[in-house]
Amino acid sequence: MRLGKIVASDSHLQYRCQVYGPREVSDAPQPDDYGLGNFVAVPVGDRRALVGIISDTQLHNPEFGSFSPRLSSDEELEIFSPDYLAETRTLVSVAVIGYFDENGRPHQDAPPVAPPVNTDVQLMSDEQLRSFHQPGDEVCLSYLPFLIAAARTSPVMMQAILKALQHLQAVFADGPASLRLRLVRQNLSWQFRVAGMA
Repeated sequence: MRLGKIVASDSHLQYRCQVYGPREVSDAPQPDDYGLGNFVAVPVGDRRALVGIISDTQLHNPEFGSFSPRLSSDEELEIFSPDYLAETRTLVSVAVIGYFDENGRPHQDAPPVAPPVNTDVQLMSDEQLRSFHQPGDEVCLSYLPFLIAAARTSPVMMQAILKALQHLQAVFADGPASLRLRLVRQNLSWQFRVAGMA
């Protein structure tokens, strides 16, 4: 599912995605689709794609604080001014945790390329998540140290990590991978609580 498009970056591993609105695509994403901790893919051509997690949300509303009277309601604008451009936007931050190379092999480290502006951001399927996290027999989470380092200065990143791990537990519901993911999540949850008390 297409969630939005890349509109800015804060670094080589941090991007901002503008979520598509109802009039921009036929099947507009719902809030659960771009929820905190969801895994996304950003295609960069030739079967390559960056992999990231949604790590924050920002709402942009230029009308906030404007006390001038409104001449038309939102419903009337759709009828009388269908070309009116709504300037309210939802932006999500995407922390890049790896990539698929041109051969479809997963890599859990910094990608060599950056996506161009306006590149689509897509919600990852469970099959894509399995492929990215289990290239061999074991579940791989090599990107966790990067996210944990970012969580030291961002409490919302802590929650994004825990939600991402919870999602992975559902994807790897059977076998030893599920137990490992549960233990990692419990351990990190405890560490984040202790760090919050310091």
